[in-house]
Amino acid sequence: MASTTRPDPSGENAAPSPRLQTFIVDGVIERQSGVELEGVPDEVVEAQSRHGFVWLHLVDPDEQTVDDARKVLGIHPVAAADVVSGRQQPKVQLFEGHLFVLLWNVLESTETDELVLGQTYLYIGDGWLLTVQRGNGGRLPDLRQLLEDGPEDLHDGAMAAAYTIMADVVDGYAKAAASVEAYLGELEEQVFSDAGDTDHRRIYKVRKDMGRIDRAVSSIAAALRESTDHLEETKLGKNLIVPYLHDLLDDTAGTVALINNQSRALDAVLSSHENNVAARQNQDMRTISAIAALLAVPTVMAGLWGMNFKNLPFVQFEYGWIVVGAVIVTIDVIVYLIFKRRRWL
Repeated sequence: MASTTRPDPSGENAAPSPRLQTFIVDGVIERQSGVELEGVPDEVVEAQSRHGFVWLHLVDPDEQTVDDARKVLGIHPVAAADVVSGRQQPKVQLFEGHLFVLLWNVLESTETDELVLGQTYLYIGDGWLLTVQRGNGGRLPDLRQLLEDGPEDLHDGAMAAAYTIMADVVDGYAKAAASVEAYLGELEEQVFSDAGDTDHRRIYKVRKDMGRIDRAVSSIAAALRESTDHLEETKLGKNLIVPYLHDLLDDTAGTVALINNQSRALDAVLSSHENNVAARQNQDMRTISAIAALLAVPTVMAGLWGMNFKNLPFVQFEYGWIVVGAVIVTIDVIVYLIFKRRRWL
């Protein structure tokens, strides 16, 4: 999709706001650099006359910016409070005049190699769309690029554009689960190999990432299931809502099933790893015990013949020390062969 930017006629406020970006979407996405929040309702009317909609986008906004956007767009205070309060469970709620969707994003951390959970808030009205992103230390996707690269038949309606964003979030679950699947395969090979050098920290990292994916996808799947019944005939503009939600529900169901299978596989890997560790520790203890037994023979005999008794065998014999030494070696060899046969050494 081509993208154009309207110049600011006044020449002022040309730099994009770090908190609020405004776009007109009607086949192309046009950045509105000189539009204040108070002027958004007029922009909505103009966009609708062109069969488009106004898109407002916020990234990590402060409370005041969220409250200003709520008042201008007529968003219910309860829905806006979720953005301010921070993490809430994924949900789909219908308010008078708009639909509210909250999803958790599975994101790559900007500081570590772990996955983190961000949030995407979607407020969809007739002729307008408000999106809010919170990264929580993760790399946020570029929503503008996402919409520009999306199917053209999803450009002109706010609900269709919101679906594109939601579908990308849900697709992120599947991609993260696929990465976990590949990593899980590596762990299985290491655990069941003869090397036995699996690092338990890698197993628990996979467990942590898998848990975050599971919480994100399971929560939105439950919210989608609960919302489709009472939204059956609901429209935003010319678009029915439920077909979009049904498609997302189908996608999340596959990821939920995959995560459940991965969780069982990881349980098996973890159990095998613990059994391997226990087996190696048991083998180490047997080896240590066998070595201690081998050392005990010369220690005991040296202690006996080292006592100051005149009547000990071979004490008065000139080559008695050779006989005692030979007896010690013979006993140790016999003990060694016994332990070797039992695989303690």
